[in-house]
Amino acid sequence: MPDKVTIALDYSHNNKLVLESSSYNEFTHFLFTSGYKLGKIEGGMDSVSKLEQYDCVVLSCPSNSMLSEKEIEVLEAYVKNGGSLLILSAMGGDILNKTNLNELTHKFGFEFVPDGVEDSVNYVNLQKRPLITNITPHVITEQVKKLVISSACSLKVLQFLEDENNIKIETVAKGGLNTWHRVFDGEEWIGEDSPKIPMIVAVEYYKGKVVSYGNLAMFSSLGREYGFSAFDNNIFIANTLKWLTSEAVLSGKVVTVNLQLDLFYWANKVLKDQKWENVSDVLNVSLKYFKDNYKTAIDDIKKLQEEKIAKRIEYEKKKKVAMEVSAEDKVLELVVPERRREDLLDIMSALEEATGEKYELSIDLDEAEAKKAPPTKKTRIFKTPEGLEYTIEDTKMFSKKSGGKHAIWHGKPTRAFITWLEIEKAK
Repeated sequence: MPDKVTIALDYSHNNKLVLESSSYNEFTHFLFTSGYKLGKIEGGMDSVSKLEQYDCVVLSCPSNSMLSEKEIEVLEAYVKNGGSLLILSAMGGDILNKTNLNELTHKFGFEFVPDGVEDSVNYVNLQKRPLITNITPHVITEQVKKLVISSACSLKVLQFLEDENNIKIETVAKGGLNTWHRVFDGEEWIGEDSPKIPMIVAVEYYKGKVVSYGNLAMFSSLGREYGFSAFDNNIFIANTLKWLTSEAVLSGKVVTVNLQLDLFYWANKVLKDQKWENVSDVLNVSLKYFKDNYKTAIDDIKKLQEEKIAKRIEYEKKKKVAMEVSAEDKVLELVVPERRREDLLDIMSALEEATGEKYELSIDLDEAEAKKAPPTKKTRIFKTPEGLEYTIEDTKMFSKKSGGKHAIWHGKPTRAFITWLEIEKAK
C-alpha cells in the first residue's frame, strides 16, 4: 500500500476484540504483515473529526456498555461522509451482550437478532458451529467457498428503510436448509427452524460502507476448527477489510491471495530478516521473477506433474491388485461353522466380487434363524433416566419429525427427545 491504511478498534465500550489478547494473535499478526496502521479509540466516539482520521472503525461486540445517542449520530455521519464500519456481535445479540448496537445498525437497514444459530446437519464438531456454504458473489466473498461460524447470532434485514435511495444492502451469506436457532421471545429461549437465515450483510450507505455479522469467534486463534485459520475465514476477513478501506488505496489492484501455510511462514521470515515493507512487496518481486523466467519455470512444473502422474498410475495398479487379494481373503474369513443368513449372503457377495459370477441362495433359513436370533439393536428396549422406554425406531422417528435434531447426544437422551417421548407415550 503506497499510503498506509488506518484501522481503529473501539476500546471505549468494553469491546471483546482487543489486539493485546493472545486469543486474537493470528488476526493481529495478519494486520501488521498486511501493512495496516492500527489505532485505538479509548475516549469515546463523540466527534466526526476524531473518526475521520481513520479509514475504518471496528466495533467488536460491546459488552455491558451502551453507545450514547451522540455517538450513534457521529458514527452515522462518519459513514455518510465516506467512512467505513465493521460491526460485530455474538450469540444473543444486544440482549445477551447488554448493549444497543441495533440503535446504530437500524440506520443502515438491519439489526442483530437475539438468538444463537445452529445447524443439525452441516456443522464442525458442534451444531453451534454451522458450516456456511450459501454464499452470494460479492467483493468480500471472492475466493470464499466455506465459512464456519461459532456461537453466532443472525441478522434481520429491515423491510422499510428511511432513505432507501441512498442505502444498498446485500445479504452475502445465509444459513443452510438445516439451520435452526434458539431465539429469545422476551421471556424464554425458544428453538425453531430457520433455513437460509441471514448471517452476513454488506451495506453501501451514501459515500460509506458497512459490513456486519454476529460472529466474533471468526477472529479467534484458539480454535483451528472455527477460528481465523478455519476454512476460508481468513480470506473473508481479508476481503472485508480490503473492501471497507478500498477508497484509501491510491494505486495498485487489491487482490486477496490464499497462500499455502509454508509459503506464508517463509514470506513472514523474509519480512523480518530483510525488513521489507509488507507481504505485497514479496509477492510482487516473486511474480516479477516468475514473469522473467516463465518458460523455464513452466517446463520444471510440467516435469514434476509428469512424475506425479506416473507415481499415481503405479499406485492405482498396486491398489487394484491388493483389492483383488482382499476379495479372496474375505471369502476365506467368512467360511466358518454356524453362519447366519447374513453371513451366507456376505459369502456369496464376496464370491461374486472375486469371480465375477452371480450366485443365489437356494435354502430358506428365515424360520430357523428367527427361533434362535437374539433381539436386534432395533428391537432392543432402552430406558431414559426417568424410566421411559424407547427403541432405536423411536429415535429415528423423533429425528425425522424434528427436522434432524439429535435424540441421543454423547450417549444420553437429549431433553428435546425426552419431552417428545413423554408426549408420544401419553397418546
